[in-house]
Amino acid sequence: MSSDIPRSAHSEMDARADLATEFFEITHAELIPFVSDEATWYDFDYLDIDDLARVLQSHYGLKLNESILALPFWKLLDFLDESRISTGG
Repeated sequence: MSSDIPRSAHSEMDARADLATEFFEITHAELIPFVSDEATWYDFDYLDIDDLARVLQSHYGLKLNESILALPFWKLLDFLDESRISTGG
């Protein structure tokens, strides 16, 4: 058995490593998951929706729209970053 386990594509996530690190820091993730390009927040959610909504409101200055959580996580990170910029946060 090889120690090199093949992983799903993650180039989009690799390009957003800083945004992902920021997200996991502000949500106080105990374990940082490996996130493939296809994964959504629902694949590794560790907060209930109310707690996540408070964090997003406080840090990014926007209200949670549950439909954005169904986006691939890298697209969610882009959305959060762009929304913060456009709101002056």
